[in-house]
Amino acid sequence: MTFELLPTTEEGRHFVMLAENHAADFALRAEQHDREGSFPFENFEELQKSGFLSGGVPRDFGGLGVSSLYDIMVAMSRLARGDASTAIASNMHVVGAAAIVRFLHRSRVTGDDKAASVLEELLKQVGSGKVMMCFPTSEPGTDLTSPMTEAVPTQGGYILNGRKIFGTTSPVAHLFFPTVRVPNENGGYLTATAMVQRNTPGLEVKDNWNAMGMRASGSNDIVFTNCFIPEGQIFGVRDNYGKIGRGFIDFGIYANLPLISTFVGIAEAARNFTVTAMTNQRKGAKRKLLGERIPIQQLVAEIEIDLAVSRAMTERIGRAADAFLQKYSTSTEVTIEETDALMKELQCMKYVVNRKVIDIVDKAMTVCGGASYMSNHLLSRLYRDARAGPFMQPFSPYEALEYIGKIALGMEPNLDR
Repeated sequence: MTFELLPTTEEGRHFVMLAENHAADFALRAEQHDREGSFPFENFEELQKSGFLSGGVPRDFGGLGVSSLYDIMVAMSRLARGDASTAIASNMHVVGAAAIVRFLHRSRVTGDDKAASVLEELLKQVGSGKVMMCFPTSEPGTDLTSPMTEAVPTQGGYILNGRKIFGTTSPVAHLFFPTVRVPNENGGYLTATAMVQRNTPGLEVKDNWNAMGMRASGSNDIVFTNCFIPEGQIFGVRDNYGKIGRGFIDFGIYANLPLISTFVGIAEAARNFTVTAMTNQRKGAKRKLLGERIPIQQLVAEIEIDLAVSRAMTERIGRAADAFLQKYSTSTEVTIEETDALMKELQCMKYVVNRKVIDIVDKAMTVCGGASYMSNHLLSRLYRDARAGPFMQPFSPYEALEYIGKIALGMEPNLDR
């Protein structure tokens, strides 16, 4: 009997199978890309050929038709076992397409035919493999609710200026979807998402990603300088600038859950490597198997416990998210209390899983000894990749504690920042 995360639908099982096959291949060159800090273009060519990148696109638009977000989470955990950088990068595109499907349903229900037409055409391009997407949201000196990148209305559209960081998939992206602020006629700002073609004059992708971990994710800065955006390519305009309001749960579910799941895959890779090593390596004058030593058994037991906790929380929230998304597949009548409650549980999961995964890899390094400290060792890379988790928004650990506490106490969850 296995207790690893398992998909729930036929489409999901096929998607997970593809992830496992790709992971085995990507693992062979992950160390080289990590060492060089180079983007794995060949991985994305393979992901495109297999149809993996169109996993969340309906079959009618040429995709694999995976409708369960939880199944996407399982697939991303499998892919991360081979190469976490490729997993988080492909995740941005895959879940972005899944979110667009949700926005398309809502556009149809609300009678926004113009938006529906744009989204339908976009899904056709993604389903056919012609388009890769990047969804940059983070910026230096601000938070996700208060983008400084600004779209100012002009004749026929908007003029976009700003700078985004952590633009994962930017080396291969054809379309960029930055979160932006739009001046409000009544003062202040509205929030929205822009769709920007890569060849738009004034758009520049910096080749400046050089991090401790996730070194092959291509998370470069993206600069927008007087970019003209046609009127029909600004979506999701909301009056919630600086607030954790309506619409935030959609972002949190799609952006966070499969991303957190990739870190479960990192933990699984560390665990599997360690168990294999301890059941095959001998040491000392008596040539005793390392796995026969009681202290090592205790550390491996702690790894198993932490992994069980991480998997349990991942599955619980993944299934809850699927139920939420199905219940409100087209409706916008969800209450803020319900979205806050789900986001609170999601943040509990993120907080625990991020910490547990780091602990698991750290314990694996303790078990495997000094060799794992070398930069080209698998566990060294996994540890550096695992450290990226807590920094990923929303929220950072200290912000998550404030958010979780405020929701639990029945307070308005706007953070003190």
